[in-house]
Amino acid sequence: MKYQKQNIPHERCQNHSIQETTELNQVNLGCELDLTQNLKQLEDKLCLLLQKNPLPIIEWNTAFEVTQWNPAAEKLFGYSKSEVIGRNFTELIVPVSERDEVRQMMQLLVQQPVTTNKINLHKNITKNQTLILCEWSHNTIFDLNGQVVSIISTIQDVTQIQSYENNLGNSEKIYQQILDAITDMVLVKGEKSRIIWANKAFRDYYGMSIEELQNIIDAPFNEPDNTLQYIKDDAYVFETGQTLEIPREQVTRYDGEVRLFHTIKSAIFNEKSQVIMTVGVSRDDSDRLQTEKEKAKLLAILEASPDFISTADLAGQVLYFNKAAKRMLGLSATESFAGRHLSQNHPNWTNEIILNQGIPTSVRYGNWVGETALLDADGQEIPLSQLIIAHRSADGEVEYFSTIARDISDLKAADAALRQKAEDLEQTLKELQFTQAHLIQSEKMSSVGQLVAGVAHEINNPTSFIYSNIEPASEYIQNLLKLIQLYQEHYPQPVKVIQDQIAAIDLEFLSVDLPKLLSSLKMGADRIKKIVLSLRNFSRMDEAEYKTVDIHSGIDSTLTILEHRLKAQHNRPAIVVIKEYGNLPLVECYAGQLNQVFMNILVNALDALEERDQQRSLEEARQIPSTIRIHTSVADTQNIVIRFIDNGPGIPEHILKRLFDPFFTTKPVGVGTGLGLSISYQIVVDKHQGKLTCISTPEQGTEFKIEIPIYLASRE
Repeated sequence: MKYQKQNIPHERCQNHSIQETTELNQVNLGCELDLTQNLKQLEDKLCLLLQKNPLPIIEWNTAFEVTQWNPAAEKLFGYSKSEVIGRNFTELIVPVSERDEVRQMMQLLVQQPVTTNKINLHKNITKNQTLILCEWSHNTIFDLNGQVVSIISTIQDVTQIQSYENNLGNSEKIYQQILDAITDMVLVKGEKSRIIWANKAFRDYYGMSIEELQNIIDAPFNEPDNTLQYIKDDAYVFETGQTLEIPREQVTRYDGEVRLFHTIKSAIFNEKSQVIMTVGVSRDDSDRLQTEKEKAKLLAILEASPDFISTADLAGQVLYFNKAAKRMLGLSATESFAGRHLSQNHPNWTNEIILNQGIPTSVRYGNWVGETALLDADGQEIPLSQLIIAHRSADGEVEYFSTIARDISDLKAADAALRQKAEDLEQTLKELQFTQAHLIQSEKMSSVGQLVAGVAHEINNPTSFIYSNIEPASEYIQNLLKLIQLYQEHYPQPVKVIQDQIAAIDLEFLSVDLPKLLSSLKMGADRIKKIVLSLRNFSRMDEAEYKTVDIHSGIDSTLTILEHRLKAQHNRPAIVVIKEYGNLPLVECYAGQLNQVFMNILVNALDALEERDQQRSLEEARQIPSTIRIHTSVADTQNIVIRFIDNGPGIPEHILKRLFDPFFTTKPVGVGTGLGLSISYQIVVDKHQGKLTCISTPEQGTEFKIEIPIYLASRE
């Protein structure tokens, strides 16, 4: 029960008894207890309201220190109550750039308190350094003396709300920018066809600014009849609220040109479903109509073309066949090709070319050209020269493919005939060149052979004379020397004239040197005789062209002729020749021509070795001397094998392929004719029914291998 305080006059109190006074004090004490309880209940309610309030509430004193911090504030700013109590909250939740301004505002609240609620918008920062925008509402708390005790601030996070409001404020500008960006003309009108707004495309077409267009009905340069029709159309939409489509609307441009537009006019309603404006969207159709005319012309050209023309989507489904395509495929003019795939038009090998080459190349470079084939109604292949084009959209993406193909059956047949004729002519030319080269070389070799034989014969006669007289001359001289010796023994003191002559001719030296001189003459005569024999063996002019001969003798004769190139030079040691002769039988062959083969192969080996040695130092050449190894053996009972192996620089693969071609040479002009190995090949293969092969690895040497039968199967 609440006690209601009674107003007792003072004069009556003085007359009260002690008992009455005691009773009155008891009543007052009860009232104070009652008031304390009420205050406690009020404090609990306020505390509950503070804790359960969904909005952050902060109480701070005049030193800007936090005294209250509810859970909503903990959630918004990330700081617990224990982290902020007693701390200056500006140092926690106010960005550095904003602190001075916020402190001035707080100081003003303390120094010039206001009783009305004051709202401010501030930037704040959370514990995890997230920047937020908050709306602060401040209420000042006074003590009984009217002094400011604290400020209670209620905060609301308006980051998203402010962003929404900003976006909403910019929406109209954005929409206008969007409408300005499109190529269609947009026109907004109010009552009585008065213009409210027009996008850039419309303004550019009319050549007028938005200020010039506002509140007019139409441009003065437009045709009056067109303007009147616009008014009627606007009135219809305004009155009925229905959308009106005008397929062809004439509009005059600022320069007087009249173009056709496709226009759609619609109504704009307010919240009461009342028409307040109309909006018209117009697209210039003049170019489209012209394009349709050009498309019709192009289609007529495609249909009249004798070439196969078609289009297909990215999946390969046919979109179009011209008349020629239908005719080549055996389709009727009215037959549908819906669902037909391009692969049905071609054989498998053509589909692989189109899939792996045609489509990828056309996508990369725009088009592809190649030879393919088409399957006619009977399944027969029609050769084609085909062009594939990848058509792209404005954004660069491939939309579809087209192909133009021409029947090249007749061209193929003519080309095959021409190619055959060309091959025949080329073969004939090669044969003529080879025959010419062979004749020239044969004539040269015949002349050289005759010359060599003649020289050998002429040298042989005086050499034989000298050689045959050396023995008697040696015997005579020995007799004379013996006679002189006897004279010296029996007449040791000859007359002075003889003694002077003995001294003049140095008889003692002459007696010793003269036999040596005769021996040297004999050695020289033997050497000349051997060379003459080698020349005669090499030329074989004194024997029948076809004969059974010793192969080793021919090789040795060739080496004797080339001995001057094998000897040591000032810049290299001698070229080493290693003979690995097998036990060969006598072989039926054209000895002179076979010797020519040996000569050509050995000369090529020597050229390669000398060229390599010029690039090496003398020390390197001595450590790894240039070597030619000649190996002969019997391959079987029917054939012999002759191998010439050098340790030279080898032959590159691209040269190896053409090694036996007529007139092919890697030597400078005037040094080589390119006929040696070609004729050697003909001699071995054609003349002797054998084989001539070359095996070479760069930097590892070269091997020429000759394989010929022991007995020729037939004789020319």
